[in-house]
Amino acid sequence: MSDSLVLTDSCIEGQLNGHKDITGYMSAIDELQKQFKDGTVNILCLHNYNLREQFDVPVWYEIQSYCDKYRRGIVNECKFFSSHYIGNFSKNGYSITINPRFGEKIFTYLISYATNLYIPLGESEFSLNNQNNSYWLIALMWKAMLNKALTTGQIPKGYKSITKNQKNYRGRLCISKHIHYNICDATKFCCVYKKLSMDNSINRTIRVAYKILKKKGLEAIIGEFEAYDKYLDSMGVLSVMDDIKQIDNINYTRLNETYRPVMELSKTILSNYKAETTKENGKKSEISYFIDVAELWEMYLLKLLQNKLSPEYHVYSPNSTYGTNLLEGKMRMIRPDILVERDGRVIMVIDAKYKYYTKFGQTSEKGVHRDDLYQMSTYLYHYGKYNEPILGIFTAPQGNDINNDVHSYTNNDKHKIGLVNLDINGINDISKIHAKEDEYMNTIRDYLDELSSSL
Repeated sequence: MSDSLVLTDSCIEGQLNGHKDITGYMSAIDELQKQFKDGTVNILCLHNYNLREQFDVPVWYEIQSYCDKYRRGIVNECKFFSSHYIGNFSKNGYSITINPRFGEKIFTYLISYATNLYIPLGESEFSLNNQNNSYWLIALMWKAMLNKALTTGQIPKGYKSITKNQKNYRGRLCISKHIHYNICDATKFCCVYKKLSMDNSINRTIRVAYKILKKKGLEAIIGEFEAYDKYLDSMGVLSVMDDIKQIDNINYTRLNETYRPVMELSKTILSNYKAETTKENGKKSEISYFIDVAELWEMYLLKLLQNKLSPEYHVYSPNSTYGTNLLEGKMRMIRPDILVERDGRVIMVIDAKYKYYTKFGQTSEKGVHRDDLYQMSTYLYHYGKYNEPILGIFTAPQGNDINNDVHSYTNNDKHKIGLVNLDINGINDISKIHAKEDEYMNTIRDYLDELSSSL
């Protein structure tokens, strides 16, 4: 197999490649696009909810030139582009890897901050291009989601039907088996009863996924769950699964809903580990998955605002409650990324944009795209009142070309819209990221103070 085609996310200008196996990568990308549109590619969701919509495909290509060979045109040069996903895909021996454009260190920091996941030094030293890449990222995600489930939910339990021939009567009598076992023994009862048990699909899945990640040599990341695995074992939870489809049949309730994300990640781990035991065209299959970095950017901003703003401001994402309806009859649901309330009134809407916006711009060619502009205008119309102040902010991971890039609407000067970025571009020092966070938060506080004084 040739070396992987390695890209970074959001490569909108394209990466030129004249590799001799270029047609093989093009064929793999065609298959990836087909699977992505069919919804069969593993997309790892970081939230408790998974709003599956029509997103940009992770990678695509444009042919730049041909050359004549064997009396037919052969692709000589090709440009490869990527959207806001990172991950891996392998087909027919051709592997495509998309890495974070800001580098491994910043990506690890964003994951850590957004999910409250502590990553010791050394755990982030796995190279994104080595053989542990796929499972390293998934192990971090799995650790974060399981920690969240264990701290915010309850250990899943359920009632199992038990049939047992015993001395004490319990539940109800199983007549046929009772006669079979006790026709000559009147001292026992063959009963059927319900028993509360931890041996269910959720706990089994956790144990199996943990075992796989250990086999992959990732004890340094997930080692803290060894005691929990032993506890589940002591409570009778098996570490085998007959069918991965059992994960799809899990009945989620209010008590175990927090386990949904870790179950989706575990399904990816189990299905890909199973695929590794088979061979495709004589070659071993490789794990394939993608993570939406735009979603991670939204989670990071939400957590930053919640941590840094004073308690007088209520910061939340309406996505967690599946948004609100724009029209009567529960029509046209809208889902802004982040809302900031004060005294029960929305005064700021923040849209996390994992794009290259550096200024608001007079036209979409030089700044915020018109689709984003119209979307934010809809949010302000829905959440704001005509005679009350409200501000819509776009935040991208870039520098601002213009300070105070905020503008009033022509028909209502109390409604404003603008671009306030958090510049993490080109930074590889966590202390410098903290300085950029403080700078961003000071700007947000200034605007919130201005809005509050106008209430």
